[in-house]
Amino acid sequence: MVNDRRKRSFFTTGIVAGLSDDFVSDKSPVSISNDMDDLPSTSSTAKTTTVTLSNGVRMPLLGLGTTHSGGYYHDAVLHALRHSGYRMIDTARRYGVEAELGIAIRDCGVPREELFVSTKLWPTDYGAGVELAFRKQCDKLHVDYLDLLMLHFPDVPEWLGNSKQVREETWRRMELLCDQGKCRSIGVSNFDIADLEEFEDYASVLPHVNQAEYHVLYDPTELREYCSQQGILFTGYCPLAKGRALGNETIQRIARNHGKTHAQICLRWSIENGVPVIPKSKDVERIEENAHIFDFSLTVDDHKLISSLNSPRNKVLKHEDLSTKWNLPDGYKLAGRVYGVPSEPINKSEAKFRIQALSSITNSPVMKHKGF
Repeated sequence: MVNDRRKRSFFTTGIVAGLSDDFVSDKSPVSISNDMDDLPSTSSTAKTTTVTLSNGVRMPLLGLGTTHSGGYYHDAVLHALRHSGYRMIDTARRYGVEAELGIAIRDCGVPREELFVSTKLWPTDYGAGVELAFRKQCDKLHVDYLDLLMLHFPDVPEWLGNSKQVREETWRRMELLCDQGKCRSIGVSNFDIADLEEFEDYASVLPHVNQAEYHVLYDPTELREYCSQQGILFTGYCPLAKGRALGNETIQRIARNHGKTHAQICLRWSIENGVPVIPKSKDVERIEENAHIFDFSLTVDDHKLISSLNSPRNKVLKHEDLSTKWNLPDGYKLAGRVYGVPSEPINKSEAKFRIQALSSITNSPVMKHKGF
């Protein structure tokens, strides 16, 4: 029987420290809270400012993104965990850095129960491959359980069979992992409204999270509203629009008014809308800067100006060519750019294979099309 929680809207019961009531929607599917009455530092705020999912699991509003674009910098990840207060790590099998992140998780000194570890299944592991993929990903990450496991895309490789049937089997297996305590929450990524409506046909539990592109230049309001009505937390990736938002004159003007950086304005806007963010950076100073977004608030006029920037034309990532990428090696965009890992988890032959794979497709439509 389908859980009746799916029919309810979830309302905020608290406000993030420093956030205006005007900008935490009364239709948010989560509760936003902070454990501390007196916040002595931004790092402490980054650690404790969370949203509560529909199943009661608490998720940080600020996380560290680890997509394979741009390489992997181990020292930056360790700094984020040890010194900047980051407690959420967002990754995926496709990014090819789960083993490296596992070393960071093992060595950072932060207790496992304080971390929120999130990863995604690649579609070639859907269906009967879920449990094996889950075990492999946990082993790489040096964890016994995941805080969030997501489907990376709604798309299904044709050789797995009927797409809807495969998604149903996959989701039921994920529900079982959740029931067994191996995943604290389960969700999806890159699902639109039609994809989410399909869960009405077979899910016992609706996704706790839907992660999709979201930034000051692109706000899928209808999708966010649907998620809110269904009790699904909408979370955002690509919060700086791959750097495009940083050059926007409106964002630059707002940043000057607040004495903040362009990136801090973009990230603050997201959390004031109740949308968790997962910026990535290889630079320690940028990581620290991105954590300092809990000590100021945007104005009503700021929000009106930013809302005027929204346009579907500003969507950065396209996914039309996924079928050409099913069997590309995980982390193929890394091209060997893995730095600072003390015990290199990628052997030389695998690194060479990644470089060769990337080289072989450099001039193909796959690389010319910035899909993900």
